[in-house]
Amino acid sequence: MGVHLEHKEQLAPLAARILASLILKGKKGETFENLVCELKASKSTIFTHLTTLQASHRITYYTKTGDRKKYFILSPNAWVQSMDEMISSWNEERDIHLEIIDYKSDMNKSFPEDSEEKFDINFHHEYLNYLNQASSMMINLRTKLIENHKND
Repeated sequence: MGVHLEHKEQLAPLAARILASLILKGKKGETFENLVCELKASKSTIFTHLTTLQASHRITYYTKTGDRKKYFILSPNAWVQSMDEMISSWNEERDIHLEIIDYKSDMNKSFPEDSEEKFDINFHHEYLNYLNQASSMMINLRTKLIENHKND
């Protein structure tokens, strides 16, 4: 999971491993000391990556009464943030394909009706359909996730 997160979220390898560990721990969280031990990295390196992940709002922490330790957990908004980035990326792709369709449609008007030089724009329409469905499903999932976290 760490390697996947490293590439998907553009994270340093250790930051991705920390994030993966916190995903697997869930609401229980993980202490700084346990992360150092589990990930076999130096305290300063773990601290640096925890600080970076907190600054990017991917993780947060809580404390227990009478316990001075911080328990790091995935930020409740981390999934929503990731979904927003995905939807935004799909919208950008959608806009590009719309521009390509416009361009190719205009170019097709300059060719004779039976010309083999005409652009086939069916792929772009199918891809737009895919992007619209994926975006719609992601928006629905995002809404459900937000509603579920209201109860936390």
